[in-house]
Amino acid sequence: MSQPTELLELSHSMCLDLVNGHLFGLCNGSSFLKQEEDIKAFLEHYENRYCAESFWPQELPLLTRSLAKVGIRLLPETAVQSKKWIESWLMDMIRAADTSMQTAEKLVLEDSENYPTVYASVKRAASHRSGQKDAESVQAEIASELFDHMSSAREVLGLVLGYTLYYLAQNPAAQHRLLTEIVSVVPEMQHLSASLNPLNPQDRRLPSPATLDELPYLSAIINESLRMRPNSTPLPRITPADRCVTLAGIEGIPPGVRVNAFQWLVHRDPKKWDRVDEWIPERWLDGEGKLRKGNGESQMWGFCSGPRMCAGSNLSQYLMRYILAVIFSNFTARPIRVETFGHHTPGSLEDTLWVQMERIVHP
Repeated sequence: MSQPTELLELSHSMCLDLVNGHLFGLCNGSSFLKQEEDIKAFLEHYENRYCAESFWPQELPLLTRSLAKVGIRLLPETAVQSKKWIESWLMDMIRAADTSMQTAEKLVLEDSENYPTVYASVKRAASHRSGQKDAESVQAEIASELFDHMSSAREVLGLVLGYTLYYLAQNPAAQHRLLTEIVSVVPEMQHLSASLNPLNPQDRRLPSPATLDELPYLSAIINESLRMRPNSTPLPRITPADRCVTLAGIEGIPPGVRVNAFQWLVHRDPKKWDRVDEWIPERWLDGEGKLRKGNGESQMWGFCSGPRMCAGSNLSQYLMRYILAVIFSNFTARPIRVETFGHHTPGSLEDTLWVQMERIVHP
């Protein structure tokens, strides 16, 4: 029998490693899956960094700075130290990526997965618009943008994936249906081994992204998990300065007013959903088992919409499809320690999702 598995820590480790490898090159990213103590430290510092008191510098920065000058600090020392820890950790990966770029010709020709393509693009764009900024300011701008990308693996992808795995563990029938769908199209998924090399174009055991996109029940599982576990905080916007606007049927919202859109309320609106608090992937399918045509963002708003929608939506879908397909083609899962579920803020340090996973013995 396998050892119990805590899904949130596993999911955060896996997603951070994948996203950081994508950003900085595989050899420069994190390795949390192999370093259990490191992921625990990262998650603790990340939680401290976004403590409740961070409201003050975010919403009232002038007041926060003014009070600090007279010795009144609104942020606890743990938040200050954790911010420094995360910045140092991120800068280590940036320096490693810079070193890789210095040997770019060899990397591109012989070892392209280690070339920091995303980092190189961000750095190039920041340099082009730097103007009169000094090097330190440009570096801070680059680090800030990369942190935004990286944090999606903690706040978005890692959290939603962890809960998706748990929802499936709670539903053996859903696991069986997903397994049947996957192996009917990609039977070789049942025989993956440690020798699998997804970076080798000659290794055909992993299906193409297009193949996984065409699996309706897998898509329904992801949609339903995004509905149940929205993947972002409130999304503030300022109304235009020159006119009143109408939003969501509310008329006469004045100029220069901050408004928030809450995915949770969109996704759990009883006017649009039946049994809103239940995980039911089948709601996304029609009578023939095909993915149902929805009502657009009025019904599902998982990655927002418009010019400021989530830039990582395609990568998140890509990674979730592969991870779910690989795991549930080869393992079953069942919840354990169920008394710990649902008693803490989702994704917090206290939140845990425990399962027992067993290898499927294929003929």
